[in-house]
Amino acid sequence: MNLVFYGRYSDSGQSEQSIDGQRKVCYDFAERNNYRIIAEYIDRATTGTEADNRPEFQRMIADSAKRQFQGILVYQLDRFARNRYDSATYKAKLKKNGVKVLSARENITDDASGVLMESVLEGMAEYFSAELSQKVKRGMALTAEKCEFTGSGVPLGYKIVDKKFAIDEDEAPIVKRIFEMYIAGNTMADIIRYLNECGLKTKYGNSYNKDSIRRILINRKYLGIYIYSDIEIPDGIPRIIDDVTFQQAQILLEKNKKAPARAKTIEENYLLTSKLFCGHCECAMTGMSGKSSTGKIHQYYSCVTQRKRGDCNKKAVQKEYIEDLVVTEILNTLTDKYISDIAQKISDLSAKESNTDIIKRLKKLLKENESATANLIKAIESGKAVDVISAQIEKRQSERSDLETQLAKEKMIRPALTFDEVKFFFEKFKGGNVNDFAFRSALIDTFINKIYLYDGEDARAEIYCNASDTKINCSIDKPIKSSSMEQLARQERLELPTLCLEGRCSILLSYWRT
Repeated sequence: MNLVFYGRYSDSGQSEQSIDGQRKVCYDFAERNNYRIIAEYIDRATTGTEADNRPEFQRMIADSAKRQFQGILVYQLDRFARNRYDSATYKAKLKKNGVKVLSARENITDDASGVLMESVLEGMAEYFSAELSQKVKRGMALTAEKCEFTGSGVPLGYKIVDKKFAIDEDEAPIVKRIFEMYIAGNTMADIIRYLNECGLKTKYGNSYNKDSIRRILINRKYLGIYIYSDIEIPDGIPRIIDDVTFQQAQILLEKNKKAPARAKTIEENYLLTSKLFCGHCECAMTGMSGKSSTGKIHQYYSCVTQRKRGDCNKKAVQKEYIEDLVVTEILNTLTDKYISDIAQKISDLSAKESNTDIIKRLKKLLKENESATANLIKAIESGKAVDVISAQIEKRQSERSDLETQLAKEKMIRPALTFDEVKFFFEKFKGGNVNDFAFRSALIDTFINKIYLYDGEDARAEIYCNASDTKINCSIDKPIKSSSMEQLARQERLELPTLCLEGRCSILLSYWRT
C-alpha cells in the first residue's frame, strides 16, 4: 500500500528536529508493515487547531483526489488534527478518495472498538489543545499585569531588559524625530526620504514607508501605556512621547486622511479647521458651503453636533468674518516688546534643542570611529600586518564619511537660530499681506492653538494662543467688513500671551526655513 508521510510541529519550542523524530518513527512503522511512503507533506511552525490554515495539509487533501496513495501516515493522531470537527470533516473527504489515516504510535484497529478508541484519542487531543490554550492565555494575562514582555513584538525605540520594556537609546531619538517632523508640517514622504537617506531602518531592518511611519504615529505605547489585548496600564512602560506632541500628531493624521482632490482643496481652504470649536458643546466646527438663489457660494463654519444631531443651538459663522477677526487679533498681539521677548526665548531654546539626541549619538559614533582609527594606526607603527590593518583603516574612513554626512544633514534640520534671526522672522508677520492665503495660513498655524465660539447675549470668541494659560476675548456682536478689518469691536483683552515654547519650537523653525 502506498502512503504519504504528514509531519507538523507548532512554534511552541519545537523545531526541525521534531520533524526528523516523527519521520524516523513513521518510516520504521512503514517498513515493519510493508508499506511504501511515496511523498511527504510537512507544515512547519503551524498549529494543529485550525486545519484550514495549514498549506501542506490542504495540498495533501487535494492530492488525495488523484488516488496515487491509499493512506496518510502520521506520528500520532494529534499531528493530523486537534479538533474533532476538522478530523471528521477531512477524514470523510479522504474516505471518498479511498484514503485512510494511520498512526505510527497508536495501535488502532478498523473494528468498532478501534473507531471508539480513535474518537477517544481525538477527544483527548482536542481537550489538551483547549486546556493548553487556556493556560497560555492565563499565563499571558498574569505576565501582562506585571507589565512584562509577552512576546508580541517590540516597537521601535524600546528593548527588553529582564522581561521589561526599556528605552533603546539608539532608537528612541528616531521615534522623537518622526513625531517632531510630522507636527512641524513635514509630509510622510518627507519623513520617509529623510530616514532612508540617513540609512535608518525599521525595527525589522526594512526601509521606512507610509505604513511604518503611520504605525509609529498612532502607537499609544509611546505615551508609556503598557498594552496587551484588552489590558492597558498607564505608566507601565517608559514614556518616549509627551501627551501634547502625541495629540498634535493625531489631529494632523485625522486632518490629512486621504480624500478626493477637490474635497481636500475645499478643506484646506478653511484655515481654522482643527482649531475652531463650539463653546457650548465643545465639538469641532468645520467648513461647509451653500449656494444662494443668485448662484453665489457662501462659506461657513458650523458645529458638527448641530449638523449631525441637531441638539446644539450654535449658529453657523461666516468663514471670512471669523478668519478675518482671528488674523487681526493675532497681528495686534505682535508688539515690539512681545516680539523681543519671544525671540529671546526661542533663540535660547533653539540653541538647546539644536544638540539633539541623534546629533549626540552621531558625535559619539564619530568619536569612537576616531579612537578606533588611531588604534589601527598605532598597530601599523608597531609593525603588525600592514595590509589587513590598512583595509580596516579604509573601512573606518568610509564609515566616518557617512557619519559626517548624516551629522551635516541633522544640523541643517535643526539649525541654532540667533536672537536677530528669530526677531526678523516675527517682524515679517507684522508687515504681511492679510489678504494673502499663504500668509494667513502661516500666521494661524504658528500662533493659534484653539478657538471657542459662543452665541447669545455674551457672544464672543475665546482665542487661545500657543500660550500657557492666557487667552484673548473678543466680541463677535458687530458685523465685519472684509475691506475694513480695523472696525473689529474688541470687548476685552487680557494680558499679552507668552508663547508656550515647549513642543512648538519645531513648528516655528519649519516656517523660518521656508
